[in-house]
Amino acid sequence: MRFPIGTKVKFIHTGDEGTVVSLLDAETVNVRLSGEDMEIPVNIENIVIADQYVAAAPVIKGKPKAQPQMNVPPPRPKIVPPAVGVPVKGSNAQYAILKSMGIQLAFDPIYKDDSSPEKYLIYVINDTRMDVVYNFTLFLGKRAAIEHSSKLNSLHYERIGELWFDQLNDSPSVEMECWRLLTDGDSKKLRKEINIKPKTFFTKILTAPFLDRPVHHFRVFEKHELDASEEKETGTEDLKSYTERNIQPHATVIHHSSGPKHEVKQLAEFKVELDLHIENLVKDQRKMSNSDIINLQIRRFEQYLDEAVRTGVDRVFIIHGVGEGKLKNAIATILFQHPHVKTFKNEYHPRYGYGATEVEFS
Repeated sequence: MRFPIGTKVKFIHTGDEGTVVSLLDAETVNVRLSGEDMEIPVNIENIVIADQYVAAAPVIKGKPKAQPQMNVPPPRPKIVPPAVGVPVKGSNAQYAILKSMGIQLAFDPIYKDDSSPEKYLIYVINDTRMDVVYNFTLFLGKRAAIEHSSKLNSLHYERIGELWFDQLNDSPSVEMECWRLLTDGDSKKLRKEINIKPKTFFTKILTAPFLDRPVHHFRVFEKHELDASEEKETGTEDLKSYTERNIQPHATVIHHSSGPKHEVKQLAEFKVELDLHIENLVKDQRKMSNSDIINLQIRRFEQYLDEAVRTGVDRVFIIHGVGEGKLKNAIATILFQHPHVKTFKNEYHPRYGYGATEVEFS
């Protein structure tokens, strides 16, 4: 079925209405929701022309099993979107957010064969044009069931865990911290607590940005809160700040435990910048020949490369200077042959010129 621009459509699963405002590809269109100042990408399988919409009655197989006394949302198919993603194929510019909802939490229900909810996949959604870092903790009572720390780029989402249906009776709550990544360091940290009460949980249903499906939805940090947290930028960004801003920290998910996050700590403490100038490697290089110096620099570089791979960082910067280019060329040869190196480049930086190589790992 084709949906020309201007077509009035309805969502099959929720009955929400909207208007097609642009065509993204053969299977995806942008729909502007009626009564909402926002547009979302939608697969054409999930919408129909408005005057052809007929609400589907739920089909129950067998006798439903006993569940806690709660209002149960209508059934839907078992569809699990990717754990990490962007709204549509191609450039992010194709996705138009007229009114951003900021940083959001989505609890996406997964149903059993008898159409009763089994669990909820938990997503963090960022529909702003800002890159952020966040800490997420899900408590069941006073016990931390899930802890997650990560960077979330603008117009991205990621899945961070799951909440079982029966756990809604365990007084679940969420603590979340969030801050922007700025060119001169991090912005002011925002913090919020959310108590998930079963009575209101099932009323917070919305077709979420990017997921393109009805979910139990919470707006955590509004866009204006993130704007207000920005600190005035000063000075020129140095290589270390730029490197740390581009690091994608690995997340640690801890189920039924609140133990230490060793991997996150190790990653946070790892120096993402290696300066190979000889005066930084030895106290006195006066008795060293040129070949001794470059051999020592190469050994230290190879050791650092192994440490970076074991730690799991996404990228590092190797400061080698310009000089005659012998050290830079030797480093490039090693990087070209290394199985864990995705790409590397030696581009101009306002502080180091062409004296540093950026390495990105696969």
